[in-house]
Amino acid sequence: MKRSLLMPAIAIALFSCESQPTPAPTAPVTNATPKPIVVQEQAIAKVSLVEAKPVSVISKKDTKEIDAKVGMGLHVADTVRTQGKGKTQIEFNNGIGFRIGGDSIVQIKPNNQLNLTEGKMITWVKPGLTVPIEISTAYATAAIRGTTVFVEIPKDISKGIRFFSWEGTVVVKLANQSKEIILLTGEEIIVKPNSTTPPVVRRLTLNEWKEISKTSELLRSFDAPLPTQTVIDKLVPGQSSLSQTPPASIDKSVPIQPSPSQTPPASIDKSVPKQPSSSQTPANIDKSVPIQPSPSETPPAEPIDEQVRVKPNLDNPKKQDDDDDDD
Repeated sequence: MKRSLLMPAIAIALFSCESQPTPAPTAPVTNATPKPIVVQEQAIAKVSLVEAKPVSVISKKDTKEIDAKVGMGLHVADTVRTQGKGKTQIEFNNGIGFRIGGDSIVQIKPNNQLNLTEGKMITWVKPGLTVPIEISTAYATAAIRGTTVFVEIPKDISKGIRFFSWEGTVVVKLANQSKEIILLTGEEIIVKPNSTTPPVVRRLTLNEWKEISKTSELLRSFDAPLPTQTVIDKLVPGQSSLSQTPPASIDKSVPIQPSPSQTPPASIDKSVPKQPSSSQTPANIDKSVPIQPSPSETPPAEPIDEQVRVKPNLDNPKKQDDDDDDD
């Protein structure tokens, strides 16, 4: 009897042991290093126009030079380069923009700075904005705030770097001098390498202004108009903004010509009862004073007398060498 009861118990015990699941082997513990999170740097500008090729971009990441394409993002330290007849337009997210002509090199620097090492460029800030920007070269830097400036480095650097204000006030800081030069609309200077004297400010005549406004390559040869074009078209040389009254005399180095109805100049002997006709030569006019030209005569254009102006508060809002390129 005891034997008969023992056998089933042993069978149950064996069955119970066989039915237990075998534990899975434990994987060895390793100290895995997490992959670094790559943050994509935001582009601060883009190629908005490729007017003529070749135009290329040299990226700061791998220094490879690739063809520029419309919509391509640009970052700090990227370089834009044109060759031959290449022309392009770059626009920044903050309202700054620039165009460069052929054989030009511009690098984007931090804090709204552009470094022009070759060629020519026109730089602007969209109307209504006062974003500060600087265009640096080897011998001078142009600072603008809500205006339009043209800078040109000739292939023969000894001819000097040209700075020209298309509209508004441009402050030019010379590399080896403490003084700053102020340019108004239609005024230019030529900065010669290692010069120790301030360059002379020259204001274009009205005829020169009209001609260059029509023929400027960077102003007129693009399919799209310059964002500040409508402002430029309404200004004249010497007028810093549309809110300012145009200067009475376009060329400040030439005195305003009196009209026939005006009183004769004070230096003429007032004992003369009336103005002589063109055929008369009064004997009692003080001959030490040069005779004023008639209103029909056109005085020659000369450089502006003042060389350095007082720097304005920017927080409140040349044709020179015949062989120079057009703007």
